Amino acid sequence: METHESIKRMFQLYVGKHFTRAGRAVFGKWLRAQQNQAEKEDALHQYWDESAGEISSDTWNEWNRLQERMGLSFYRGKRIRMRWMRYAAAIAIFVMTAGGTYWTTRELTLRQSTEMCEMFVPYGKTCELVLPDSSRVWVNTGSTLLYPSDFKQLDSRTVYLTGEASFQVSKNKEKPFIVKTSGLDVQALGTVFTVKSYAGEDFTEATLEEGSVKVSLKEGDNRSYILEPSDQLVYSHADGGVRMNRVDIALYKMARKGYLIFENVSFEQMILTLEKKYGVTFQYNATRYGKDLYNVKFAPDETIENVMEILHQLIGIQYIIKGKSIIVK
Repeated sequence: METHESIKRMFQLYVGKHFTRAGRAVFGKWLRAQQNQAEKEDALHQYWDESAGEISSDTWNEWNRLQERMGLSFYRGKRIRMRWMRYAAAIAIFVMTAGGTYWTTRELTLRQSTEMCEMFVPYGKTCELVLPDSSRVWVNTGSTLLYPSDFKQLDSRTVYLTGEASFQVSKNKEKPFIVKTSGLDVQALGTVFTVKSYAGEDFTEATLEEGSVKVSLKEGDNRSYILEPSDQLVYSHADGGVRMNRVDIALYKMARKGYLIFENVSFEQMILTLEKKYGVTFQYNATRYGKDLYNVKFAPDETIENVMEILHQLIGIQYIIKGKSIIVK
C-alpha cells in the first residue's frame, strides 16, 4: 500500500510539471484507479493546505484539473463539501488560451485578508447554495465556483466560475454582481442568468432569463453587450467571435430541475454533456456522427442505461456499456 507521503509527493511532482507527457498519462490512470482513494484525497487536501499561502497560476490550474479527475471516482455518492481557503490581497482570475486554461492574479485593495469559499461539484452531481448576499446559485455538474465568504469589505460581489451555474441575484445597486470566467465577465444588478464556461471547451455562454446583464469580453477586447431576457451570447475562444441567439428560457428552468435537454446540438456536444452528467467516458467514431444535429430530452431520474436505450430507439446507435466506459459502434 502506498504511504501518505509518497502519494503527496506524486501530487507535488504532477503540479510541478515534472512528468513527461507519457508520465502524466500514467499519473491520470493511477489517480482514477480504485485503490487508496481515501489516502489520495487526504494527501491532495494536505498538499493544498500546505501550499495555500503561495498560490501561483500553475497551482490553481492543476488544482482544478486534479479535482475534476478525482470527482469521477472520489466524490461520487459522497456529500458535497465546502473547502475554505484564505487569500491575502490577490484573487485568481481565469484566462483561456489556445493551449488551455491558466490563472493570473489581480491585486485587490482590501482592508484585511479575504476568506474565499470554493464549491466543487463532481460529475454526476448538482448543487444549490445561497451566497452571503442572499443571491441563489445552482451549480451544474463538473463545475467550480469560488466566492468571498463576506462581501462587506468589497466594492463588488465578484465570483469566479469554471463550468456552468445559474444565478438569481439579490439587488444591491452599490455593489454590482460580477461572474468572471475564462472568456468573459457577466455583470448584473438584480437578475436571473446562466453562465457556462467549462475548461477544455472552446466557447463561453451567457444566457439571460430575467432583468438585464452586461457581458464584457477579456484579453484587451473592449466589446461589451447588454442582454435582454431570452438572449444568449456565445463567445468563441478560438477566434474571438460572438454569436447572439434567442433561446427558450423554459428549458433552462427545466435543466435546474434535473432534465437533460438537447436542441439542435451536435453528437459531440451531447456526448460531452452525458459524460459530465453520469461520470462516464464514450468511445465513438466522430466522423460517423459528426454531421447531424440532435433534439432529445431526458427526465431527471433517467439512468445512463435508459439514456443509451432511448438513443438506440431514436437514432439507431449500437453500443456496449463496460462499467464507466461506453463504446458506440
